[in-house]
Amino acid sequence: MPQSTRRPMIVFLLFLSGLTTGCSDATPPVVPANGIVNLRGRPLANAEVRFVPMAPGLDGNFVASGVTDQDGGFTLSLQGKNGQGCCACRCKVLVGEAPLPKEVRDAYISNDQKVINRFQKSLKNRPIPKRYSALKSTPLSFAVSKERSQYNIELQR
Repeated sequence: MPQSTRRPMIVFLLFLSGLTTGCSDATPPVVPANGIVNLRGRPLANAEVRFVPMAPGLDGNFVASGVTDQDGGFTLSLQGKNGQGCCACRCKVLVGEAPLPKEVRDAYISNDQKVINRFQKSLKNRPIPKRYSALKSTPLSFAVSKERSQYNIELQR
């Protein structure tokens, strides 16, 4: 093949390979996901729930999370994708303490015991067992799908 036709052929082949890259590892669709977290049958308020996808090739941007309300309810959102929902795939589930609200963080910095004590008293149904906060030890997982949006979690001590 002459030099003058080899370069365009290589460019064309590179172009074709670029079109097919990633087709086999498609990102799972994002679907609505919510639920309720109970610890020994009682709502777990102010806990962070994270659904970590186990599909190959998905990084931390695909971890869906939410913070429980007073009734233990949560709605998941993708951290790195600015969208509500969770990837439709097998997910390991982590449950741990939610990040501290700004006023409580400020109270720790200024050593405002009143605010700290009030916040700690507001946290009912504690402590959250540590095994639920690590991928290696959590027994929780769900197959997230578009056919289901409710994922209730029951924790035990």
